[in-house]
Amino acid sequence: MIQNPKFIILLYHKIGKYPQNAKFPGLYVAEEDFDRQIKYLKNSGYTFLTLSELKTVYDYYSGFGNTGSADRPSTTEGLQNLINGKSKYATITFDDGSKSVYSNGLKVMAANGVKGVVFMVSGLIGGLNEWDIKNGENRDEMLNIRELKEMINYGIELGAHTKTHPHLTQIDADKAFNEIAASKKELENLLGININFFAYPYGDFNEEVETLVKKAGFLGACITKTGIVKKGADFFALRRVAIRHNTDFFKFKRKIFKVKLFY
Repeated sequence: MIQNPKFIILLYHKIGKYPQNAKFPGLYVAEEDFDRQIKYLKNSGYTFLTLSELKTVYDYYSGFGNTGSADRPSTTEGLQNLINGKSKYATITFDDGSKSVYSNGLKVMAANGVKGVVFMVSGLIGGLNEWDIKNGENRDEMLNIRELKEMINYGIELGAHTKTHPHLTQIDADKAFNEIAASKKELENLLGININFFAYPYGDFNEEVETLVKKAGFLGACITKTGIVKKGADFFALRRVAIRHNTDFFKFKRKIFKVKLFY
């Protein structure tokens, strides 16, 4: 058995061509680029996991045992179906919950037979990207309940991304905890599933915020700093590889190569 596998978590926001007047064009990745990136990883021997599956496989390699939950494989058979002999694992994550992930991203993932994770801003389901609009960005529709349920039924894992997308280090601890814990509870109540993972809005966190996420009952959380998940990782500060509109195919391959080599 390979003792020290490395897991790559990819960070996306919106799937589709960016509007010419977009203030933050880096949040967009064209559909055809997304498709080519997935195909490259598949052809390179990567197994795609949700974050709950990643945690199960990580624990297996780390010798923690297979402790499963309602959304994590708890049988030896289920675990073995996830194990990749090449020790190559990738997880696709989307922050915010843009409708484009459903309208453009889901069909690409389904066509390639892969899953991913959507971190949803729970207070804006079926609404708009209000935090970005305040900063001058274009209006963008958010996923609604029907779309979330369809994605979950396909195999997409849902994670929490606070209620309103604030900078968690810039508000007091009580408000921060409410943003974190309420987002988990709201999503669980609305959709009848376990919400195991969290993503810090803007990647903004510190030791105090990390403690609040643990207190809220999550299994882990993602940040925006570049890196991979390897032995001894802090599961409440999981590093990712950000993919943007200008990450062409050459740059994508280089990012994957460099992150495995240097992180």
